[in-house]
Amino acid sequence: MQFTVPKFLERESTIAFGLTFKKLAVMGALGFIIFILWYVLPKALTVMIAIVLTLAFIAGAFVKINGNTLPDLAGYLFRFLLSNRLYTWSKKETAAPIRFVKRVQPKPEGPQALKIAPESRLRSMSSRIEIGTRSTEI
Repeated sequence: MQFTVPKFLERESTIAFGLTFKKLAVMGALGFIIFILWYVLPKALTVMIAIVLTLAFIAGAFVKINGNTLPDLAGYLFRFLLSNRLYTWSKKETAAPIRFVKRVQPKPEGPQALKIAPESRLRSMSSRIEIGTRSTEI
């Protein structure tokens, strides 16, 4: 029985403008933050913050390194920096030491005659063909 395997397993469906739901939500959140900052902060400061935020949000949504997004990589970085990197090796004791026992194979009783199969006719025919001799035997 044959099954069809999908070609692109990691492909997410696009919603609007070629963006997935997650990327569209990130862009919507960016627009909402810039909209709030426009009315709270002075205009020149809002433009500078908006440029930095836009670059950060776009990099977080679209840049992938080895299949990982930048927020995932940042999480891995902080987890690595905050984790304990000192490893002390200690030998684990086993309950019982491992012993290898060689078992003796029982010998067959009585005379065992070797059975040798007769040479096949196919092998003799192939050797005659290679040598180039003819025979009347078929």
